[in-house]
Amino acid sequence: MRARRLTLAVVAAAGLMVMTAAPAAADDGGGAFIDDDGAPTAIADDTQQQPGSPGSGGDDNCTTRVAIEDDFAFGVYDVDGTRVYSETGRWLERVCDGFAQEPFPEGGAVDPRALALSARESVSIATPPIATSPSADDRLYTQVQTWLWLDEEWWTTYSATASAGRVSATVTARPTTAEWDTGDGGGTTCRGPGVRWQRGMPDDATYCKHTYTRSSAGQDGGTYTLSATVTFEITWTSNIGGGGSLEAIERTASRDVEVGEIQAVETE
Repeated sequence: MRARRLTLAVVAAAGLMVMTAAPAAADDGGGAFIDDDGAPTAIADDTQQQPGSPGSGGDDNCTTRVAIEDDFAFGVYDVDGTRVYSETGRWLERVCDGFAQEPFPEGGAVDPRALALSARESVSIATPPIATSPSADDRLYTQVQTWLWLDEEWWTTYSATASAGRVSATVTARPTTAEWDTGDGGGTTCRGPGVRWQRGMPDDATYCKHTYTRSSAGQDGGTYTLSATVTFEITWTSNIGGGGSLEAIERTASRDVEVGEIQAVETE
C-alpha cells in the first residue's frame, strides 16, 4: 500500500476527458476484493483504452487489478469538478507488459440524477378522490355554493428510490396546488386539498369552492364534468450527496355532476 495521486484519462467520443482523484491509499493488487486467482470479482465490459497504449492490440501479458477499492473513501472527480462513482465502489485498471492503463469504474459509472429521474417515473400516486358539498353523488344546485375538496389522507408526500449497486437516489413528491375545472366554463385554483364540509360550518370556512349559475340540463348527458388536477413538486437527494429539483408531475381525477335549478315559490 502506498499513497498516490491519480490522473485518469478516458478517451471519449468528443475527445479526451480527464479526471483526477484526491490522494488516498490505493491497492496495487490483492486484497479482499480479489479472488484466489488474483482477478477482480467483476469487470466492466465497456472499458476503453487510449490509442497506442500498451496492450491495446490484445490481452497478451495483461492483467486486471483494483486501482481504487472504495470511491466513497477515495474521491474521483470529472474535469468539471463533479465527483463520480462506480456501481460497486471500485475502479479497476489493466496492466499490460508492466504498464498500467487508466482506471475505469467497475460495473460502469453511476449518475445519481439519472437514478432520480428513474425514481420519479416510479412514484406511486393514486387518482385523487373528489368530494363536494352538496354531494355530487346526488345533485348540485345553481346559486348554491359548492364546497370542493380532496381526501386529506391522499394529500400527502410520496417518495420512491432507485438504486444502482450501492448508489441510490430518492425523490419526494409534495402536492402544492389543485386546479379545479367545474365544467361550466369556470374553475378555481386551491393551494391545498380544500376543506371537508361538516354540519354547522359557515360558508366562508372553505377557501376551495364554486357557485354554478347555469343548470347542466342542456349538456350532453345532462351533466357537467368536474375535474381536479393536482401538481406535485419533485425534489431528490442521493446517498452520495447532491440533489435538487425535477420537473413537476400531475395527477387528475374527474367525475360527472348534475347541476339543477332551485325553483323559487312565491307565497303570500
